[in-house]
Amino acid sequence: MMSRLMVLGSGGREHAIIWSLSRENRGHELYCAPGNPGTALLGANLPVDLSDAASVLALCREHNIDAVIVGPEAPLVNGLVDDLTAAGQSVLGPTKSAARLEGSKLYAREFMAAAGIPHPRYHACHTIDEARTAAEQEGLPVVLKADGLAAGKGVVIATTGAELEQALQRFYITRDFGAAGSSLSIEQCLTGTEMSIFALCDGENYTVLGTAQDYKRAFDGDRGPNTGGMGAISPSPLATPEMMNQIDALVLKPTMAELKKRGIVYRGFLYIGVMLVKGIPYVIEYNVRLGDPETQVVLPLIDMPLSELVDSALAGQLPPAVALKPLSSICVVMAVKGYPEGYKKGLPITGFDDIIDGDTHLHAGTRMTGSGLVSAGGRVLNIIATGSSLSVARKQVYERIGAVKFPGSFYRTDIGI
Repeated sequence: MMSRLMVLGSGGREHAIIWSLSRENRGHELYCAPGNPGTALLGANLPVDLSDAASVLALCREHNIDAVIVGPEAPLVNGLVDDLTAAGQSVLGPTKSAARLEGSKLYAREFMAAAGIPHPRYHACHTIDEARTAAEQEGLPVVLKADGLAAGKGVVIATTGAELEQALQRFYITRDFGAAGSSLSIEQCLTGTEMSIFALCDGENYTVLGTAQDYKRAFDGDRGPNTGGMGAISPSPLATPEMMNQIDALVLKPTMAELKKRGIVYRGFLYIGVMLVKGIPYVIEYNVRLGDPETQVVLPLIDMPLSELVDSALAGQLPPAVALKPLSSICVVMAVKGYPEGYKKGLPITGFDDIIDGDTHLHAGTRMTGSGLVSAGGRVLNIIATGSSLSVARKQVYERIGAVKFPGSFYRTDIGI
């Protein structure tokens, strides 16, 4: 059994992972690199640059780490798992070749087409003129997706010609998304309801960990710009046994078969966003890690120790199914005014005495200073609750939000409705 575990990352997802491991009472020594003020309450934070594999490996050796769990997508896409594995470090996360499923939207679409997985029509575009032509061919409304990583914000839905041109200017002229937006997937705009499926893979097999629905738009009523996520609920009310059987047959099994066909060994978390269109699950995107803030609602409902799942995945011995608690979970994100565009940092957070408890509050973008806790990102805190029903959990979470304040804070009031 592993006893010294390191989680890489610094957001609400990583706090949720550390929190889950800390509740097992198995004597784990927990580390988070670089971590945040919330993870520091549950283990040791270790400063590190996650783009520097040598420094991460040095920390692992210095602290005799048994296993590493990689939280964010960028280190996976950059090949951190390959580097750690080559050095003999046990690490849970997909390799660089497997992480292309998230690192390149165009590669993911080609992968889905080859596997026969339902997905929207798409056009690969590398210049603004190609993108204009593809959008004209597809017709409005149309979806524009940055090919590379854009922190969950590289998606624009254009419903008018003016919106399309404005979006193209952002991608190709002002370069709002940097190199990630130099190539685009211009896609059919499907209409339906979205849900997320979370699985864990051991290189050969997979097991479903749970489902969720997240809320990407900044404001109530799904208005405003796309964000990294303003809240989530679990389980998804769309996850009926019949639908999960369809997703298994049309999405999960073909995904694993195509990976095997390409000689890719996938070991780690896999998070798939689907949209249900006339009863058919179309894959909107692959993510090669746990979601944020979906992790915060999925993990509390897993009815077995997370460390056992990690251990079995690394050993290639995943159980065929995971028991889930008959409960509902909800997360509401407290963000800073201006997010996801420009926003202030260093805003003092009051109500600190009420947010030490990880059962109710998780740190997403915070920093501890000599004068107290301050904001350090756009998404600052995750307020969570679990209850016998979604309505019970929802009542609790909005009651808890009232205890925390910082200048310019905002949150959606319609999560779970």
